[in-house]
Amino acid sequence: MTRFYALVSLLLVCLGAAADDDKDTESSLSGQEMAECLKTAVSGASREMTIEDLREICRTLGQNQSQEEQSVLDAVQALSGDEQDDSEEEQEENDPSGASRLMEKRLNMEALNRANRFLLTPHRRNYLLPVSYQDERNTAPYAEAGSPLADLMSTEVEFQLSVKILIRESILGDNGHLYMAYTNYSLFQAYDREASRPFRETNHQPELILSFVNDWKIFGFRNVLNEVILNHQSNGQDGSLSRSWDRIMLSTVFERGPFAFSLTPWYRIPEDEGDGPDDPTGDDNPDIEKYMGHFELSAAYKRNDQIVSLMVRNNLESDNRGAVELGWSFPVSSTVRGYFRYFNGYGHSLIDYDYHTNAVGLGITFTDLF
Repeated sequence: MTRFYALVSLLLVCLGAAADDDKDTESSLSGQEMAECLKTAVSGASREMTIEDLREICRTLGQNQSQEEQSVLDAVQALSGDEQDDSEEEQEENDPSGASRLMEKRLNMEALNRANRFLLTPHRRNYLLPVSYQDERNTAPYAEAGSPLADLMSTEVEFQLSVKILIRESILGDNGHLYMAYTNYSLFQAYDREASRPFRETNHQPELILSFVNDWKIFGFRNVLNEVILNHQSNGQDGSLSRSWDRIMLSTVFERGPFAFSLTPWYRIPEDEGDGPDDPTGDDNPDIEKYMGHFELSAAYKRNDQIVSLMVRNNLESDNRGAVELGWSFPVSSTVRGYFRYFNGYGHSLIDYDYHTNAVGLGITFTDLF
């Protein structure tokens, strides 16, 4: 565990040190292209958005297109031996539009979609990992329940679907947006033909989110988002396989150039002890905080359209229980990105909340962090 936390600390330092070194390629739209984009954008914009907000969104969309074109030019320059030496720090200083603000881009895009009731806004990462491997499986809960899942394969399919919808907009002046969100995280024994390819675990996570955008600065970082969240998480099982808990969470998000991080502490809403695991009114997992911790720290760094992410959970106690997750996403096409994920610790899923897991997966993500 000492090496584990040393790795986490080193990565955080590296991400922080590199935060000033990156800058997205600034795009340029012609007057006609900007006008066409504004016509489309205004039909779905939320009521508090300004013309400049819509222009920034259009610049972002143009930038995404220009990045694909730039990758082709970069390849040609590499073959011809030409090199381009731009000062990324100077580009950021000369960028009054704030094009390098990663979270602001995402928030603007979400604001554009808020008024469109035919769209579901992505919440957490949406991804599919056709190959997810664990060196040792947690078979004990299934064996105790007499489930055929006591004989698990080490390789399975892992995926997550996460969306949110706007319930009420601008509760406090032009700020304070109320969302309802839902995240489905599933582990699918797709390669176990003898057991008829069962879903061994599905975690359901509905949330009620009160979100506030912000522009406060400290130590060069901008606080761009703050949220109050009512969170329920359950695996939908009964008896001894049932796992669930309810939390009140506070989340704050900061960014600086290509680097963003969030801190999310929580308070678990107490449950009655009940009369054992078969009592549906009792607490299925009274010791879950010892393993899942009391907070989550996440960080992400974007460079050359690749995103490296880190998640850390800890219970702030001497036994050093918690988890770390490393992610890397990279462009594959205009609609999907490659995604590599490594998880080490407790809480890979709710059924494994008290089991130490090493898991590695490779696949694609449909909606990324930003």
